Amino acid sequence: MKDAVADAFRGLVDRENVVVEFGNSRLPGGAIALSEQVVMPVDTAKRLVLVLEDALRKYAPQALSAEAAQRAVTPVNAPPDAAGEKAALLQKLVADLGVPFQHERSFRVSPGALHANRFLLSLDAADIVGSPMEKVLEICARFGIPEASRKAAEESFGTAACVHFGFEETAGSLLCKLYLERQVPAGEAADAAAHRAPVLLHLAFKWDPASGAQVVTRYNWYPSLPMVELESRLASVYRSRASEASIDIARAVLRSAAARAPAEQLQYLEVEEENGRHSFDLNVYNAALLLKDIQEPLIAMRERFAVRPGQFQALYDQVKTRSLGHLAGGVHRNGEDFFNVYYGVSGFPRFNERLR
Repeated sequence: MKDAVADAFRGLVDRENVVVEFGNSRLPGGAIALSEQVVMPVDTAKRLVLVLEDALRKYAPQALSAEAAQRAVTPVNAPPDAAGEKAALLQKLVADLGVPFQHERSFRVSPGALHANRFLLSLDAADIVGSPMEKVLEICARFGIPEASRKAAEESFGTAACVHFGFEETAGSLLCKLYLERQVPAGEAADAAAHRAPVLLHLAFKWDPASGAQVVTRYNWYPSLPMVELESRLASVYRSRASEASIDIARAVLRSAAARAPAEQLQYLEVEEENGRHSFDLNVYNAALLLKDIQEPLIAMRERFAVRPGQFQALYDQVKTRSLGHLAGGVHRNGEDFFNVYYGVSGFPRFNERLR
């Protein structure tokens, strides 16, 4: 990039683009000499405005002096991204198994935070040559799975038709996950639906490789719930009036999905942990929605949790044309509301056959 100084500008709209022209007004008679022209799509211009507003709010009240700016030190080389290296390693180890697997991304929205370095890698246990349990747990061992979680996973591995490896970076820490998914027999699912009772679908082992903290999570499926009961169960997940805005967001996504597919074809799970987490997971792949189809609930989500507009818009513009997978939300183990938005699996199968 080259240095340029301008003391005048104007904005124009040229077909589908926004044009910003910069110039110098020091010519005789007040004429302006055009020095630079920046042409950008409307979406890019929107992001630019939001990012500039963020910057002004953050720095304008305490702008650095020229002397302080000169003293600032910029590193020649950025330090290695430890989370990125770990994420790449997990994907390589799963790919090295030599079997088909699916990749599903997600982002988490919580008070004042947006975390987008999250994904699931999903595969059929039967596709793994040799001992599936040994190979899966070898990968988990590379990421420091605690001994108690490893033993518990060994004891339950025989029930797993599908295996999901999860990775999440949040506030400078990493969380690794192993999900064991059952293939629920049709008779068991039908009996659960008739009695409006839950059936265990996923058993998940989650741990922090750095601290050794670990938790076991149970995902209970309520098969074939009608719309009225789905809305009722969603609301019951939240136990505080302060969460009313989150309930409205979850209902809005549910109604968008139910407008495309019968409510009974949407997979609804509730999540149990001993540490107090109380949440839901609503799989809406059968509704064939795109993220842009729930733009209004997503904006409400950003406002609800006071996420910086520019940061959210930049992510949204990248993923808005991807398929919406499922929405998770509720009260996390730290007592705060949250939402996880999963997206982007292509060629996905119907739920409880291959993909979580």
